[in-house]
Amino acid sequence: MFESALEILNILNKNGYDAYIVGGYVRDKLMNIKNDDIDIITNAKPNIVCSIFNNYVDNNYGSIKLKYNKYSFDITTFRKELAYKNRKPDIEYITSLEEDLKRRDFTINTICIDKDENYIDLLNGINDLNNKLLKSVGNPIDKIKEDPLRILRAIRFASIYKLKLEEDLKNAIILNSNLINSLSFDRIKKELNYIFNSNNVVLALKMFNRLNLLESLKIKPINKVISTNNYLSIWAQLEYSSNYNFSKSEKKNINEIKSIINNGVIDNYILYKYNLGNINEAKKILGCSVDVNKKYNELPIHSRNDINISYEKIKNELNITNINEIYIDLEKQILYNNVKNEEINIINYLVDKYKRR
Repeated sequence: MFESALEILNILNKNGYDAYIVGGYVRDKLMNIKNDDIDIITNAKPNIVCSIFNNYVDNNYGSIKLKYNKYSFDITTFRKELAYKNRKPDIEYITSLEEDLKRRDFTINTICIDKDENYIDLLNGINDLNNKLLKSVGNPIDKIKEDPLRILRAIRFASIYKLKLEEDLKNAIILNSNLINSLSFDRIKKELNYIFNSNNVVLALKMFNRLNLLESLKIKPINKVISTNNYLSIWAQLEYSSNYNFSKSEKKNINEIKSIINNGVIDNYILYKYNLGNINEAKKILGCSVDVNKKYNELPIHSRNDINISYEKIKNELNITNINEIYIDLEKQILYNNVKNEEINIINYLVDKYKRR
């Protein structure tokens, strides 16, 4: 992918335009971290980029999404951001690379690579990266007021890359933490998911706590949070506002993980009832050593279809219409090896316990 990006830079250069790889890919390359998302910036205006490359997918807000050698690249024209309206700035196309970089959030995201693989570092991002320092481009208060989501992005970068917040940036976050309330819960959740999927989520939560951000974020750890590299497992360990919008699948998985945690142990009924992936996530949080797959395979039943008696026969034997609670009890008795999964044993158990007299 990197080689294809260099080809794009070469093509733009040969057509008389400057072009560079910029941002997260360059930052991660310097840190020997794999990144498959490459952004390109150029002084060629969008219509010029479209005329040079025919295989573009979209031209949105002056950014071209280009398909090249089976890879996807965002190509954005140098720009200056003017007044912000609803977190979206008016823009003016410019020719200065440095001016374009000054509109970005943190210095570590301003480092560029040219077609000859040289690093272009006009705002000392490499020095800050080497010094493990997260520093704002320009006045951090202004940057946060432009878009308060930068508070969460600061915590994300600082925690994931184990960087220290530069003092002015830290103070700006503390002074403007209330601006988080202006963000939609969807935008906050998206940023939190990035953090919760990382190895350093515990560090991020400590930073949220130290900077008094937990209340603004409407989240609170239930107990000591255990890192799992799975954002759903982290949400399962938190109390959070009902305004956070989760998909049906996310809700199901979070609730399952939470139920298993609350159960405290991974027993046969847990293995029978819940998704094995969620059980393995809860296993990390509970610190269990159980071999989930092996124990699951050893269960006497894996679904109600495996029970050696029909639903109708149970109703007829007991003369009871609604037997759902009875069925749950029966499942547990078989799973805990209290009742053999044989029709005669099942009938004897059910009649003895539930037969109306």
